[in-house]
Amino acid sequence: MNSFKNQIAALVGFSLLLGLPAKSLAHERGDGTFTTIDYPGAADTVECCSAILNINPEGQIVGGYLDTIGTGHGFLLSQGSFTTIDYPGSSYTELLGINPQGDIVGTYVDAASNVHGFTLSEGNFTRIDFPGSVSTFTNWVNPEGDIVGGYMDTAGVFHGFVVSRGTFTTVDYPGAADTFGLGINSAGDIVGIYLDASAVKAHGFLLSKGSFSSFDYPGSVTNIFACGGFGGGVSYTDGINNRGEIVGGYCGVDGQLHGFLLNKGSFTTVDFPGAMYSFAGGINSEGEIVGGYQSADGRYHGFLLSNGGAGRKNAALVAPSRTSEGPNVAPPENVRNLLLRRWRFGRFGARLTQPQ
Repeated sequence: MNSFKNQIAALVGFSLLLGLPAKSLAHERGDGTFTTIDYPGAADTVECCSAILNINPEGQIVGGYLDTIGTGHGFLLSQGSFTTIDYPGSSYTELLGINPQGDIVGTYVDAASNVHGFTLSEGNFTRIDFPGSVSTFTNWVNPEGDIVGGYMDTAGVFHGFVVSRGTFTTVDYPGAADTFGLGINSAGDIVGIYLDASAVKAHGFLLSKGSFSSFDYPGSVTNIFACGGFGGGVSYTDGINNRGEIVGGYCGVDGQLHGFLLNKGSFTTVDFPGAMYSFAGGINSEGEIVGGYQSADGRYHGFLLSNGGAGRKNAALVAPSRTSEGPNVAPPENVRNLLLRRWRFGRFGARLTQPQ
């Protein structure tokens, strides 16, 4: 645990107990189409803020972007139109999950540099703080309105949590140094990441019907210091849909980051064509996948891997309409460091959390 705290924790790995070989994307998703998603005028999309995108069955996509002066904002892409969404009075906002009803969850930093989760439902913002926590992050919301996320306690330890019908419950992988919850489906299955007792190896987990399972992408590198500090048997496990399909990322033996799809015990690598790094972030019940990639020029972009459903029709990029104007102030260094620690738990906030 001390290593985790001193080194600012590393990216968690996603690994399956079944040692099945990975398959190329074309083997299972040959009909899929990649579409780049760039917020108009942004310095970076996805990587700055929510690092993941998320998508609901209606094809609505949420995520985050970094503007040209270094401020992070959340966005909604709906019916081909972008909308910026900033929590009122925040200096930083990211959107991380959206359910079929259009309810959104995310994270923001307030004027006093405190980090909170929030929901946005029918135009109303509601702050979420795990009781007694120092910082709270809300990452996913299912059709029933259950929310999964993570929080940091007063000792600096990370825990996963779920909020169901107003009741908070801590989710800790047994024996883990740190745990973080990232996704939840309509059945209440939860995916996330954890650092083992050594705080040097990162793994993914699934919590289903009260039972934990740990897994790593076959042949991946579990040490958190691999892949330039993004190491992990799975770099992160971000999403699970109602069919039990899971997406995320892993550190390969080639020293690169790759996205993956896990479906019925079989892994498929999801890499944006020609990208330096790729990572998958969300999957809807139609099997459409959203994520991000780094291009050769070092910029980060979102992507949609579509099978022709609602997400594909929604991917037309048009001029954004802004719903709010957040203050153009980058988070202070202590907040950057905290977000970097959280980012190691499944959110690619590198550019945001490093000094500008």
